[in-house]
Amino acid sequence: MKKIFKVNNYLLLHFIILLWGFTPVLGKLISLEALDLVFWRLVFSAASLYIYLRFKGSSIRVSLRDFMILGGWGVIVGLHWFFFYHAIKVANVSIALAGFSTITLFASVLQPILLKKKFFWGDALYGLIIVAGLLVILQFEKFYAFGILLGVLAALTAALFGIYNGKLIQHYEAGKITFYEFVGALITIVVLQFLDGELTQIPIPKSSDLLYLLILSLACTTLAFTLSVEILKKIDPLTVIITNNLEPIYGVVFSLLIFGDSEIMSGGFYLGASVLLVAVFTYPFFKRKFAKA
Repeated sequence: MKKIFKVNNYLLLHFIILLWGFTPVLGKLISLEALDLVFWRLVFSAASLYIYLRFKGSSIRVSLRDFMILGGWGVIVGLHWFFFYHAIKVANVSIALAGFSTITLFASVLQPILLKKKFFWGDALYGLIIVAGLLVILQFEKFYAFGILLGVLAALTAALFGIYNGKLIQHYEAGKITFYEFVGALITIVVLQFLDGELTQIPIPKSSDLLYLLILSLACTTLAFTLSVEILKKIDPLTVIITNNLEPIYGVVFSLLIFGDSEIMSGGFYLGASVLLVAVFTYPFFKRKFAKA
């Protein structure tokens, strides 16, 4: 019976990652700029989650201290989505996901720090391999250097809240964590819009964008994000993030199918991307063999 539950947990994890794999495609389909896109994504996501929690009868009341903790991590969530979608807007889906593939590197370094676990020397080795893969991509795709940098920043911020949510879930309900992280993220985006002088000029989504925004917000955000936090009760945060390396593969496949030639890159890009993928997929086996040595 335990094995069945374990299999079901991993199937659920892959379903979540499949939903996330479609988010860069939706981000490119939506005509809004990155800040406006993330603003509306968070408005719809926070509102839908609030309605769901109220309908379910779950309390969302928290102390000021808890609000500051959960909302504070929401700042990181907001920055992650801004970096990710800005990377797509200034480059393309493939470039954004290439940078985002460094999430395993950041997670492996951050988990010992944030969760007080033993550091593994192999993490540094794999970090160098991943950096080498990025350097190969940059050598052939210098025009997209800023997009890759944004993708890397998206990976760093995703690793931060992805790891620490594994600690938060021990003290708070998944829905409460998600809701207040959304609130903190929304406040962050509003502040960024104010600093950018666009707070009073937030565009209303066109009808062509609205459907994509609703899919992005309800399925790929409210549902997937809440499930991803809940599953941390059953699966180690680093394992979740390592498995999340399938997201770039799903994302690139979806984008090639939908956008075609605009997502086809140079041979050098795929060489560098192959180095990244080999690194992230061999990492768990390498760590399992040598980490205890």
